[in-house]
Amino acid sequence: MAPQPPLEDWLRRPQRYWYIDGLTEMAVGGVFVLVALTYLVPLLLPSHQGLVMGILQPLVVIGAVLGARPLVRYLKERITYPRTGRVNYRQPTPARRRWLIALTFLIALGLAALVSRIGATFGQRWLPMVSAFIIAFVAALGVRLRLMRFLVLALYILGVGALITWLAPAEPLDALAFFGLTGLGWLASGGWALWHYLRQTHPPSAEEVQ
Repeated sequence: MAPQPPLEDWLRRPQRYWYIDGLTEMAVGGVFVLVALTYLVPLLLPSHQGLVMGILQPLVVIGAVLGARPLVRYLKERITYPRTGRVNYRQPTPARRRWLIALTFLIALGLAALVSRIGATFGQRWLPMVSAFIIAFVAALGVRLRLMRFLVLALYILGVGALITWLAPAEPLDALAFFGLTGLGWLASGGWALWHYLRQTHPPSAEEVQ
């Protein structure tokens, strides 16, 4: 009789399945790329830099974050679920959803304040490295689900942070390069996962559908 997988592995299988196709990583990469593109506006319109940082950038970030999950769900319904089935995840109640949104907002504010404080103390040059540590830590959490590509992604992000810190380009080129390269890393990781998933699976045939 074959040994049974540990209970912890059974519990984490639905979580791993959510990341099996790489679509979530590609959505995250898209958000980072959009953030990077907002730093092009101060270069093209220097007189509107305050407007961009104060209004346009938050609107882009909020819109991208809110739109990413519905987009991922839409793509999964057309790419993933027809191939390997659907997993119904337990949805939080409206009150819990609002609490999670508020908590996420507070954490984001706290991290932004921490990064700004470190930048004020040690200089703007170190902001990419500090940001890289935070983003890489979040990416590395995927190792808990035995998805080793997240460890590779975390190391890549640290490399990007170290490179931008070493080159020390002028503002806003530093943020443009950091968020752009970080976003491309997420897109590449998700793209590789999607390519591998499409090779290993196939949509049901007409006979199977019937």
